[in-house]
Amino acid sequence: MLNLPYRICAIAVGAALLLSGVSAAQAQGATEASLTVAPSTATVPTPKPWPLHHLLEPGTLVVGITAKSPPKSFTTPSGEYDGTRVALFRKLADDMGLKVKFVRLDWPGILPGLAANRFDMACENVSWNADRISSADYLLTRPVSVAGTVLLVRSDSGVNSWADMKGRKLGGVKGEVEFASAEKEAPTASPLGLPGRPEGLMAVLNKQVDGFAADASTAATLIASSPRKGELKMVGPAINVQPAGMCVDKNEPDLAQAVNILLTNYRVDGTLAAIEKKYTGTDQPVQLLSTLGY
Repeated sequence: MLNLPYRICAIAVGAALLLSGVSAAQAQGATEASLTVAPSTATVPTPKPWPLHHLLEPGTLVVGITAKSPPKSFTTPSGEYDGTRVALFRKLADDMGLKVKFVRLDWPGILPGLAANRFDMACENVSWNADRISSADYLLTRPVSVAGTVLLVRSDSGVNSWADMKGRKLGGVKGEVEFASAEKEAPTASPLGLPGRPEGLMAVLNKQVDGFAADASTAATLIASSPRKGELKMVGPAINVQPAGMCVDKNEPDLAQAVNILLTNYRVDGTLAAIEKKYTGTDQPVQLLSTLGY
C-alpha cells in the first residue's frame, strides 16, 4: 500500500493531468514515469576549506589509528602509515582543506582515547551494534564497508568450521567486536586476548591459539602476507555481518556532518570502491553495502 504522502502526490499529479485532458491511464503512466530515477554519479558540491569550528588543532585532522590492522592500516617497511582507511582519512582531510596528523596506539586505547577527546576521528573499521550506535562517547559515521567475522587457522589444524573450535584455544584482539562474536559462536573455546592482528598471526603460526577471530578482509590480508605460504586458511561462514564505519569526536557534530556528506560522495563516485580495490584487489566489502540497504 502507498504511504499517505505518496498517495497525495499521486492524486495531485493525476488530477492535474486529467484537468489538462489526459486520460486516467495516461495520468497513471505519467505519475509512474515521474518517479523513475536514472542511474547517476552526481555528487554534492562541498566547500573547501570546510568551516569546522571544533577541531582539536585548527587546520588539522587528528586521527587515531592502530597501524596494525591490515589492509585498513599498517606500517610500511619505510615507516610510513598506509592502508585503505589511512588513504581514506587522507582523502577526507584533503577535501576538507585540512592537514592530517596520525596518532598510533593499540585498539584497546582507541575508543577511550576518542572519548577523552584525543582525536577528531578514529576507528579503521568499527562495526555497528546497539552499544556503539547509542554511545555517548563518540559519533559513528555512515558505513563504508561490510564487516563479517571469520577464523584464521593453520591449514593442518583440523579446524574446518566454528564447531571444530570446541575445547580449543581462540585468539582475538582485546575489545574488538570480532573477538566477542567469536566467543559467543565458540563458547567452549579458551579465549586469549591479543593486542593486535600481527600478534594474532604469529599466535596462529606458532600454535599458541588454534584460531584467530578477524574481519574477513583482514584474514585474507594476513594469509597473503604470511611468511609461511600455504600454512594458513580462512574458516567460515562469516558471522556477525554488519555495516562498518569510522568514529568522530562527540564534540564535533559539524565534522561528523562533513564526513558523512563526503563519504556519500565517495560511495557515489566510486572513490570508496577504488581505494578498497587498490589495496585488496576487490571492492566486495564496499559493494556488499547495497545488500544491507546502504
